[in-house]
Amino acid sequence: MINTIKLSADFRRSFLREVLVPLVAILALTYIGAGTGLFVGTSLTNSEARQQQQQMIEASFSQSLSEHLRQLNSLSRWGPLEQHLISSNSVGWMDENVGQWLYEMFGHQLILVLNPQNQLVRVWREGQPLAAPERDPLVDEVLQNPLVSAPARQDNADYARLMGRAAALAVGNIQRESRDLPGFRLVSLKFLDDGYLASLAERNQLQGLHFSDGSSQPGTDARYLLIAQAGEAVGYLNWVPARPGAQMLRTIGPSTGLSVLAISLLCLYMVRRLWTSSMSLSQSMLRLGASEAQAQHLAFHDVLTGLPNRALVEDRLTQALALATRHQQRVALLLIDLDRFKTINDTHGHHAGDELIIAVAQRLSRIVRASDTVGRLGGDEFIVVMPEVDNIGQVQSLAQRIVEQLSQPFTLSGSEVWSGASIGLALAPKDGVDRQELMRKADIALYEAKNGGRGRYRQFERAMDESVRTRQIVAADLRAALQNGEGLEVWYQPLMDIGGQQMMGIEALLRWHHPTRGPIAPGEFIPIAEETGLIIPLGEWVLAEACATQQRFPELLVAVNVSPVQFRASGFVERTLALVRQHGGDPTRLELEITEGVLIDDEREARAIIVALREAGFRIALDDFGTGYSSLNYLSTFPVDKIKIDRSFTQSLGVAENSVAIIESVVKLGHAMGLMVTAEGVETAGQMSALANAGCNQLQGYLFSQAVPADQLAALMKPALAERGRQG
Repeated sequence: MINTIKLSADFRRSFLREVLVPLVAILALTYIGAGTGLFVGTSLTNSEARQQQQQMIEASFSQSLSEHLRQLNSLSRWGPLEQHLISSNSVGWMDENVGQWLYEMFGHQLILVLNPQNQLVRVWREGQPLAAPERDPLVDEVLQNPLVSAPARQDNADYARLMGRAAALAVGNIQRESRDLPGFRLVSLKFLDDGYLASLAERNQLQGLHFSDGSSQPGTDARYLLIAQAGEAVGYLNWVPARPGAQMLRTIGPSTGLSVLAISLLCLYMVRRLWTSSMSLSQSMLRLGASEAQAQHLAFHDVLTGLPNRALVEDRLTQALALATRHQQRVALLLIDLDRFKTINDTHGHHAGDELIIAVAQRLSRIVRASDTVGRLGGDEFIVVMPEVDNIGQVQSLAQRIVEQLSQPFTLSGSEVWSGASIGLALAPKDGVDRQELMRKADIALYEAKNGGRGRYRQFERAMDESVRTRQIVAADLRAALQNGEGLEVWYQPLMDIGGQQMMGIEALLRWHHPTRGPIAPGEFIPIAEETGLIIPLGEWVLAEACATQQRFPELLVAVNVSPVQFRASGFVERTLALVRQHGGDPTRLELEITEGVLIDDEREARAIIVALREAGFRIALDDFGTGYSSLNYLSTFPVDKIKIDRSFTQSLGVAENSVAIIESVVKLGHAMGLMVTAEGVETAGQMSALANAGCNQLQGYLFSQAVPADQLAALMKPALAERGRQG
């Protein structure tokens, strides 16, 4: 019994010494190591993120100061400024082209013109002339600043603390053609604690960005001291630093805890079944390795095609650009977008769409070199990264092969379908060495390829970037015009009876007179409005104007065009009815003109919308009839009231041999289905006669009148009224 107890005690001591103590040590080290690793990783990640944010702020302030001086020099070196400066009759000109221009264009809040004796000549504040600048403390403080008061006469810019606020200050010599002219100077000030900080915070995703006198506020422990050239502290820039480490901790902390717990349970299991622990541990490690490998693959590869996904492609592109910069090589980027994927997906089903994506991935993989990377960005978008490019012809040849290969038919579920692709390509370092910049320019080229007719590739050109910027400027100006109601008008073109004597209705047409560009054609700004979504408020504004005109001329039917974007917007029917009621319009005297574009994507939804509009009293006209591949099919599917023969058919009368037969067929078809037929683009008496013989119901075109403002409609109606009086 004693031996048993002794053996038991010895076993317990041996077990405690050889198993439990090492096990506890291992578990303790595991917990400590995991905790230390998480803490160190979190701290390092937060510190690196904070340093990156500070570097971005330093770069932004340096660039802002240079840009401020460049903006000032654009005016100080302008020839007409010298002439008007010495003229006594140029006060208004100076107000408009100096004070107002610098404030409205660049946000310069204080502008001073100084003579050679550093005395004030003109002062503008917030774009307006200052009547008594000598009594303004801000002007006095600016004049005392070393940058302004120094005897040196070089163009310069610096940061300064003025009136307790951080500001950017720039001084520029006004360009002189004659040496006899005294040396005048232009001084400009822009405070940095207004919109500048908001823009900087939004651009660099900084939270709580603000200036302070040095005191740290709770939560804003990230600071950067802005110092002027003379060494004077302008102010502390405080912000709430990004803490990606905390996000990392929230992401991997639970999994790390679970892993440690699993190790603990595994060790306890090892104590009980020591003789099988080695095999169990080996199998567990093998399963863990396989799971990690699978997770690694899924994290960087597209599930459907097995191609590298966006994350892996961007990483490889970044590496390729770094190597190209180091070894003076070129890298090509090709963005590929399938042309008819949505149509195929809707027609043949999502399964066929997946088959098409897989087939495209296989064709692309066969075309490219072994060193190239083919990836899928998502949906029907693919990307090809070509490192070590010898010449641009090599890239163009690959792009052309891709276009040709993807234009070949695909066999999906036993059926042949055609897709095609559009490609935008950019080349580094010619088009940039930054990954995002290169992808942006390739995307611009892709946009041009699609606009150019699809099924082709386009290489990025600088003019494309200018075109994008122009579209952005036009979109911004159009948005401003819509908000303030300036420059936009609704004109009306008459719809005449077949004899051309009686006005049956009018079509509302949007016109835009830009304050600087002058009249802009609808064909130029309407596509931009559709791209940006502005077409929805624009269309509603036109409808409201049409309702007002319809009330002025209740005997006329008013036709309003509806954009496909507007038609497909959620709640279109409800908003249209509410808008007409709000502005006192009569739905029965309003006609909505739609094109085939609103019918293609979802025929069932489009038919439901048309039925709801007609039940509300609106008339529906199918515009540009005959230009689409399925126009005849639409007449039997959608309950419209009128078809408008496209102007291209009207213009072909007397030119094309079968033009009369085509129009007669369309008119007979429309009448057989109980529809009214209107011909657009009538410009000659011969065209009117031919259309009358064909049986058209209404005519529209320059032969009767161009589009005119609403206040001229009454004059157009007088001849028609007189004609009716003679007939009576």
